[in-house]
Amino acid sequence: MGKQTCLEKAGITARHDEIVRSDYNIENAYSSVHKDAISDGDAQGKGHPTVKGHTHWTPSCDGTANNMIKYDNFATSPSDQIGGLYDVKGRNGIPGRDEQMARSIYNYEQPYGPTSVDTSANQQDGQYFMENK
Repeated sequence: MGKQTCLEKAGITARHDEIVRSDYNIENAYSSVHKDAISDGDAQGKGHPTVKGHTHWTPSCDGTANNMIKYDNFATSPSDQIGGLYDVKGRNGIPGRDEQMARSIYNYEQPYGPTSVDTSANQQDGQYFMENK
């Protein structure tokens, strides 16, 4: 095995206990398309079955990322229904996305932006204001 750090040795020792305890194994490997990863109405899945978005990226040694995040493939429409059951419907008195979207004056059709709030009265009262140039 070569030279190992104490952390690597401890990881190898603990790996067996973790694999035995895990719901996922070689026959039932977890991935972005696993039933527990997909938002299908249960409490577990959060992802979209076809719109992948991003999961992670690997930094390179020069400090840049090898796979920069591309936001054009994110599921951002409310009809995409991303999130688990409790994210969408809420739980234990904590509202989910459906209730939050219903009571918000800002939504997918009318997003919040820099001109959404009139701050002129705040500026007249002396609030610091930086003008865009």
